[in-house]
Order: sequence, then C-alpha cells, then structure tokens
Amino acid sequence: MLHPAYQRIIGFGPVAIPLILRELEREPAHWFWALNAISGEDPAPEGSTFDEAAAAWLKWGRERGYI
Repeated sequence: MLHPAYQRIIGFGPVAIPLILRELEREPAHWFWALNAISGEDPAPEGSTFDEAAAAWLKWGRERGYI
C-alpha cells in the first residue's frame, strides 16, 4: 500500500508533475511510479538503473516544458 501522502500527491494529477520533477532534480528519490501513474508514460527503458531512470524522467520533463 502506498503512503497516504504519496497517494495525495498522485491525486493532484498533472499539476504535480513539475513539482515532482523539480524534487527529483534537487534530491533524487523514487518518484517514478507517481510520475508514471500521473502521466501514463514511462520514458525509462526497462532495466534502467536508478540514475538512468531519473535522467530519463528529467529529460522527458524538459522536452515537455515541465522543468
């Protein structure tokens, strides 16, 4: 089960994406599931390391103007 605070962040929907990406950029943490749940996308190739996945999500966010 997801932590209630994590669930609330997902509940904000797309408005939360820039906030999550800025946090991921500032202090990498496991935000990938939330980003995927909100966006319906997963830019990190299967088998990516944590750092590779973080970089893929940040690139995705920059390309879409979120950050």
